[in-house]
Amino acid sequence: MARFWAKVLIPDLPLDACWEWQAGRNRGYGRFSLNDKSVLAHRVAYILAHGSIPDGLVVDHLCRNRRCVRPDHLDACTQGENVRRGRAGENQRSKTHCTRGHAYSGSNLVIRVRRNGSRTRDCRECMMERNRRAGAAYRARRRAERRAS
Repeated sequence: MARFWAKVLIPDLPLDACWEWQAGRNRGYGRFSLNDKSVLAHRVAYILAHGSIPDGLVVDHLCRNRRCVRPDHLDACTQGENVRRGRAGENQRSKTHCTRGHAYSGSNLVIRVRRNGSRTRDCRECMMERNRRAGAAYRARRRAERRAS
């Protein structure tokens, strides 16, 4: 795999610096041609260093640098964990209030488990208001159906 590592810039200092991919990229991620197929460079680096990627896991950049292919900056984890570690997860964790200004705290905080097992926060006040509106709409449809028949 000398052809792969020839496309990586490995700096002398600092010792823990990222090893950045210097060849083709797509949306910031390094791309490498392997057996006439374009693959993600960080996945190739992980496989070369650690063996196969376990089923159901993705390769996460612990350094948050998409160009990095340094094996000790890469970790196999679930997609959910990858999102929680990243900027998207950080953005959600930093929210203290819902879009209507209700606090995500105390009895107003509801933790829901989605079908895929991931968890999400919800505002109890907003949930109750949505349920009230949905119930009113349902009752109005039922009344209209009864009048029509």
